[in-house]
Amino acid sequence: MIAELLLSLALAGEVSHAPHAEPIVAMVLHTYEVKFRLDSRVSTTQVKANDAGHAKKLVQAQYGPKVTVLSTKKVD
Repeated sequence: MIAELLLSLALAGEVSHAPHAEPIVAMVLHTYEVKFRLDSRVSTTQVKANDAGHAKKLVQAQYGPKVTVLSTKKVD
C-alpha cells in the first residue's frame, strides 16, 4: 500500500532523489493465503501484503463488511 503510494507520487513528480535525501526503503511483500467466510461459504484467496494484518485488511476491502476472515497463512 505504501509502496504503491510512493510509486504513484514518484510518477507524478512529487518525489525526487536528492543527494542529501535518505534513500527510500522498499517494503517487501509476501504472499498470504487468506481463508474467509462470505454469505455462508468458506473460500480462500492469495494476496500480496506486508504482513498478516495487511492481508486481512486487503480481503476486507475487496469483499466488504460482510466478510469474516478466518485465518491468514504466509505461503512464501
